[in-house]
Parts: sequence; C-alpha cells; structure tokens
Amino acid sequence: MRIFNLKVKVVLKQDLKNEETYEKISNLISYAMLKDETLKTIHEKNTYKNYVFCSLYPVQKDGIYKQNQIYSFDLRGLEFTKIMKLKQVMTGFEDNYFKIIQINLQNHEQIKINKLVTLTPAIITTPKGDYDIKDDMDLVKNRILANMQKKYKNIYSTEVNIDFIKDIKKTNRKPIKIPYKNINMLGNKFEIEVKDDPMSQNLAYLAVSIGILEKNSIGFGFCMAR
Repeated sequence: MRIFNLKVKVVLKQDLKNEETYEKISNLISYAMLKDETLKTIHEKNTYKNYVFCSLYPVQKDGIYKQNQIYSFDLRGLEFTKIMKLKQVMTGFEDNYFKIIQINLQNHEQIKINKLVTLTPAIITTPKGDYDIKDDMDLVKNRILANMQKKYKNIYSTEVNIDFIKDIKKTNRKPIKIPYKNINMLGNKFEIEVKDDPMSQNLAYLAVSIGILEKNSIGFGFCMAR
C-alpha cells in the first residue's frame, strides 16, 4: 500500500478563521474537480471519495489565517490516477479565498504504525442524528471499525472483519465546533493505538491514506502515524 500526497501551497486572498478552513478548502477542491469529467463524476456521486486533506499550516496562534500570506495543506489518497488528475486541475487554480501557487507530489511506502493521531476533528453522526458523542468511546470504536472495514471493501472488494484498535482515547476536553453549510458539526480528536498483525496495520495505513470516520472529503479525520 502506498500513499500519494499533494502538498498544496496557496496565497490567501482574504482573512480566514481556523474553523472556516475546512469548508473553504473543500470548496476549492470541489470547484477544481469540475474541470475534469472523471473527477466531476466522482464529486457528484454519493460514495466514498477516498481522499482527505488537512487544514492550513503553519497554524496561526490567534486562530486567524491572514490575507496575502502563504500557507499549505496536504491532500492524500491511494489512487495514483485520481491524485494526478487532482494535481492537474488544481495547478494554478484560484477562487475567492485561495490562489494555488505550487503543488508537489509525494509518495510514501507503508510503514509500521503504533498509533494514529487525528490532526483534524473526526466526525460521527450519532443515532440521534447529531454529532455529540457524549464521551461514548464504545460508540467511537465501533464506528471507526465499521467505517474502515467498509472503506477497505470499497477499495479492495474484500470483506474484512477485524478489530485493529488496541486502545483509543479522546484528546479534546469539549467538542470542536466546525461550521459547514449553515450548520455546526461537532468533531473530536483521538489517539488510537494499533495492533501489530498485518491486517490491523493495513487498516491503520488506510486510515492515514484516506481518513477515519465521516466526511473526509471535507477535511475531517485526517490522521498522522506514529
């Protein structure tokens, strides 16, 4: 398994609050995808998009990204053809918030993962239809397992039923509020210890590749491996 990572450098055209970056970067990618018929079909189809991105960096301590400053974000996926198409349509692209000035393609071979750390909030839609998990870590673990198993089947057409999580903990004290399309979603960040067997490692690496839980194409559930 190999990760393809686009390191996207942008100039910010107006000030942007940290919590607004997810929707704005998502819109940037989505509008660029409309330039290619294959990517347009993927964008419009209600299925896993199989890519994930992080928020802007370097992080601003005051929570405000500044107009005319240069920032970066990473966009990851497993499918080389899709990532190359994204690189092509995004090169030089701009909208009301961003002008893309550089994109570098990186690729990473699978490595041993001891722990997954979410860098962006991860989203769970609860049975009540909201996003408040109320510290129910059994719910979190079960949803992560089910989600990664479905993604694995979607990509590799192979059923897998394995618990790859040795331990899991939430690292934020209160839910992280993220505005998106006139609603507020509540996300959380987690540290996930991963088991050592090969399939557990595959599922963990898949999580790094395309994100955990829901709404990865909006930038949620972006993970770092340790």
